Amino acid sequence: MPHHLRHETISEYHLAKIERQASLLKRDLRDAQLALKPFREHWEVIDQLHRDIRRALNLLNGKAGRLGAPAPSADVERVKVSRSAS
Repeated sequence: MPHHLRHETISEYHLAKIERQASLLKRDLRDAQLALKPFREHWEVIDQLHRDIRRALNLLNGKAGRLGAPAPSADVERVKVSRSAS
């Protein structure tokens, strides 16, 4: 059975791919939002999705997810998932 090495942080390659797709998605979301009446359900959902994407990209880049939040530290204890022996 092959052993796959897992990393603590995302690779630059994968991060660049995600950032590219997020950029395209944000552009389409912005265009859709401009066609909507402000502060209605669909407009609000798109607005929240913009914030969630920005927060996720900030976290993946090692920045704080929101204003006032400390940046994630590399020495934060991670929960390890173990497989039970079958």
